[in-house]
Amino acid sequence: MKLLFENWRKFINEVAMGFDMAKSIEYTAFVLDSASHQKLAQLAPEGWKLYAHHMTMIPPTEQKQRLPTDQFYEGCLRVTGIAKNERVIAVRVDAESQNLYNKIEGLPHVTIATNPQAGGKPAMSNEFSESDFQPIDSIEICGKVQEVMK
Repeated sequence: MKLLFENWRKFINEVAMGFDMAKSIEYTAFVLDSASHQKLAQLAPEGWKLYAHHMTMIPPTEQKQRLPTDQFYEGCLRVTGIAKNERVIAVRVDAESQNLYNKIEGLPHVTIATNPQAGGKPAMSNEFSESDFQPIDSIEICGKVQEVMK
């Protein structure tokens, strides 16, 4: 009982900050609804593996702590550009307008598809720079921030 009283703050802080829970989270992302998925799926080249599922906010390598509760946004964001090479295609997302937390290296984006014949992987979309994205007519995508479990 004495140890409990002496150390109670450690236990409360750990739960409040979400350190234990963070261990069971694969990644945190703005996950698209089905209508938004369908909009972006139309941009995928034929024969490529389709994703168009989410915009990563906290990747698995950085998922050490839970997102603050005020960041669990539900609503719509705007797609402002598209980038493509022989292995991957992605769209640039204006996440800054909603001030969404972002701990990825690179730009806020949604990976639309990869080319399996060229060895394309979704993580390759992180290599795109701002200059790789060509402007497109704005596309509204909707969804909500979710913690995707392992």
